[in-house]
Amino acid sequence: MRSADELSVVVLSEVENRKSTLLLLWLIAWTLGGIVVFWEYLQLTDESKKIGFIVWLVFWFYFEYTISKAYMWRRNGKEKIKIRDGKLSIKREVNKRGKVNFYELDFIKELRVVEEKSKLMLSLNNSYWAVVGETIAFDYYGKMISFGLQLNEDDSKDLYKLLKHNLNQFSKQSQ
Repeated sequence: MRSADELSVVVLSEVENRKSTLLLLWLIAWTLGGIVVFWEYLQLTDESKKIGFIVWLVFWFYFEYTISKAYMWRRNGKEKIKIRDGKLSIKREVNKRGKVNFYELDFIKELRVVEEKSKLMLSLNNSYWAVVGETIAFDYYGKMISFGLQLNEDDSKDLYKLLKHNLNQFSKQSQ
């Protein structure tokens, strides 16, 4: 949406029913497996085996969190990008929850489309079960800020052009 004093863009996460179903099945199987291992842990009396189970459960919990996060992102995730009042705001939202980050337009440098150098990284960044793969970036106080999760090449270029044009225009208006 574009008005005289604001640009608002919403980027929806990709939802493929077949892949979402497989991701949900993976999450359920992973959860059940973790419950079984935890139950076995509670039955143990040998302290050395308990330590091994604890290490396994820590790794299990990390991947449980990662898979849950990916599933929730795929079902209800979106990125909201706004330019208003001399600021760019970016919010990653899942179920209407998320943190908004604000960036002053005057300090945004080198807006660009991120190019993947490695086919392996491109494959990992485009995987359905990972919430990674930002396709647009800019420098802000020497730090790289990236967004535009898993957009295809054409969508990334279109969003880049839209933002580049409007960043210049809104930056001039605020001066």
